[in-house]
This record gives sequence, structure tokens and C-alpha cells, in this order.
Amino acid sequence: MSKRNMWMGGVTAFALTLSYAGSALAADASDLGNSLTPVGAERAGNADGTIPAWNGGDMTPTAGWKKGDPRVDPYAGDQKLFSIDASNVDQYADKLSPGQIKIIKRYAGYRMDVYPTRRSCGYSQAIYDATKANTSRAKLSDRGGILDGFGGFLFPIPENGLQAIANYRTGFNGLYTHLKVSSTISQTGGGFLLNTGIIDTYAPYYELNAREIDNRYMTKFIYKATAPAASVGGIIMTLQPYNDSNESWGYIPGLRRVKKAPTANYDTPGQDDIRTFDQTYMYNGLPDRYDWKIIGKKELYVPYNASRLRTENLDISNLIQDKFPNRDLARYELHRVWIVEGTAKAGWRNTFSKRVFFMDEDTWTPLVADLYDTKDQLWRFQENHTFMAPEMPGCVSAADFYHDLNADRYVADNLIVKSADANYSAGDVVKSDMFTPDAMRRYGLR
Repeated sequence: MSKRNMWMGGVTAFALTLSYAGSALAADASDLGNSLTPVGAERAGNADGTIPAWNGGDMTPTAGWKKGDPRVDPYAGDQKLFSIDASNVDQYADKLSPGQIKIIKRYAGYRMDVYPTRRSCGYSQAIYDATKANTSRAKLSDRGGILDGFGGFLFPIPENGLQAIANYRTGFNGLYTHLKVSSTISQTGGGFLLNTGIIDTYAPYYELNAREIDNRYMTKFIYKATAPAASVGGIIMTLQPYNDSNESWGYIPGLRRVKKAPTANYDTPGQDDIRTFDQTYMYNGLPDRYDWKIIGKKELYVPYNASRLRTENLDISNLIQDKFPNRDLARYELHRVWIVEGTAKAGWRNTFSKRVFFMDEDTWTPLVADLYDTKDQLWRFQENHTFMAPEMPGCVSAADFYHDLNADRYVADNLIVKSADANYSAGDVVKSDMFTPDAMRRYGLR
């Protein structure tokens, strides 16, 4: 099957789900917390019982776990239902994305192990309250920037694709976080390059008086490299405005200078040209170079409840393999997802002609993404493996993977081995005044 036909073969399956989108778009704020969850997902399970009803999420930490401990897989006792691989992928094609089908058929040994579905994700009452308040105050600019709304999901009942993307851009990943992370780039012929560093983040968007604290920037990010030796001490800081493109600065240890980095944005290539800047975290930055639309809603096998990627005995060498990550460590479940398509705007040069995101209804997070080149051929494939962190509470990424299906290489990002190095409530470590060029320079000198 050609790449184009592989995509077109999924259109029928997509069409079957448009009734979901129609019913959701007909809802209003009074349905939140009733027939819909507080963030706009369908509360009920599906007709055949393979997707359960949402009952608030798994808000209690695993017995014996405390903040600072490595993660424990709360679902370690679940039995695998079945596996999807090249021998049976066509049987399950109606519940897979074109990218999932392509990667299974492309690489011998690639498989998806499917487990019982657990709708584990939930958030605080403060986020639910803000989400409901946003139904009457949220407003976007014609660029997709955020003019009003804060503290929760902006559009739990979206009217269009731009609003759906805004929900992900404002998704909750912690008010303050402090993470020791690794990133790898697979090499042709085997092996991988390993980079490690410390990430600190602050999301003023989730302050109770967000607009008074900072009415320009919604999230702030700073990364300091700790390996390899050639990169040690290098720093990059990115601030994400409400209604403008990302702003970045770099600190170069040898020069002891902070410089503005205007090209660290949009589709500028990075990481051996295997991933663009705006692919990071599945998608980031202002969505103004694409026309966005909601295609519909469907059931899809997606990575989920991936706490096994943060357990005590996991090592990078266990996870990273030649063409794809270790299949024994990946857990997939059947969930309902929004299908949101971005098509490059006329007049804009862009690496990708189209991006299709499959966004979890319970978190508005893209768990799978298919990216197309300028000839409309499926080129890159992304996965985001998330898990529930009850101490926040919220669902966050355990690892994300970015595959170039032409180069047969991939980037693995957001890896945190031994898991104890992930602090998602780090207000005692991270301070709001850390995110300025002057503070960045002082940080570099330490």
C-alpha cells in the first residue's frame, strides 16, 4: 500500500467517529462534571465495555510510595490482552493511526502490547473550577494566541481545531518542576548519543492570579547540560508568551555570555535534523503557521499508564534499541482520542505540510502524531507515553519518541532513569525569578 493510500485507508474509520464530535460540540458548560468529565471528555465508557467510564482518575499514590521515591507501576498485575505486530496489524487497522501502521510494517520486531484500559488521569478541583470558568472567558487571537483565560483547560468543549490545540498548549504539567533528564539520538548502524541535563519549569498560567503575576508569559523553561563533556554548563532558556512566538536565550560557558536565540523556534532543525524545535513535547509554540481543524473522534490504541518507564531498575541501555525503543517496556490501551489536523498555511514555508494529532480525551495531550512532508507523504511519527502522578495531581510524560521513518533513526526525550530525579511539585527548589537572562548568566557561572 502506498503512503498516500495508507492515509486514505484510515479516512473511513475516521468518518465513523464524527458522531462523537457532533455530540461533544452540541454540549455546553452545564454538561461538565455530568455527562462530560470536568475537562470535557465523555464520562461514560464505550458500548462494548473495552473503555470504562471515568471515575475521577487514580488520585491515590501506590501504597508505600512517597515523593522522591522511584515510581512503582500501580498496574504491574495487569495481564496483557494481545499484541499487534506485522502479522496481524491489518486486523486492528481501524484503531491505529497511519503512522502506527507504517512503523509496525517497516521494522521487524516492532509490536504494541495492549493492556486493559484504565482512565487514570485526573486533576485538582482548582483546575476543574478554572476550566469551567474558562468556558465564558477564554479567547484566542487570530494567531491562536491566548487573550484571556488561565488556570485550567481553555476550551473543554472546543468548537474548532485551534481551540483543541490551545487546550494542549495550556495543559497542566506542574506549577514548578525540577527534572534530571536524558535525551538520546539513535545512530545509523546502532548505538546512540546521550545528552543529560537539568530542566526547571514554571507555569505562571496556573497561578490563581495568573494575569496579575505575568500577563506576557504563560510558561518558562530552562535547561542546563550536564553531559556530554563538550556540552557541560551550556544553558538554554525558553519563555512561551501568551500571544507571540517562543523567545529563547542561550548561555555559552566558554564566552560566559547570554545571547538571544531567535532561530530556536518553529521548524528550525535540531538533534541531527531528526526533530524540529516545534516537535519538542509533541508540539510547542504559537500555532499560527497552520490551519487547524477537528477531524472527529475515534477509539485508538495509544501509549498510556507508562510508569514502568520510571521504575527503579530501568536503565537507558534497557530502553533504547537500534530502530525503536524496547517493546517489552511499552504499554498500550484503547482510549478515545480527538483527531486534530494542522495543514501548513499558504505562503508559509514549512518542513511539514500536515500534522495529525491524536489527543487523549481525558488530558488533551497528543499521544500519537503523524507528520507529512511537502509531497504529502507520511514522514515522521511521534509517541508520548504518559502516566498519572497523583502528588500533582496530573498526567505527565514518562518518555516521548520521535521517529524519522525515512532516515530510520529516532530521538528519545524526557527520559528520567531511576525516577527519583523527577520532582513535579518543586516550589521549594524552583523560584519564579530564575527565568531571566541575568539569572541565567548567574546560573551558568555556578
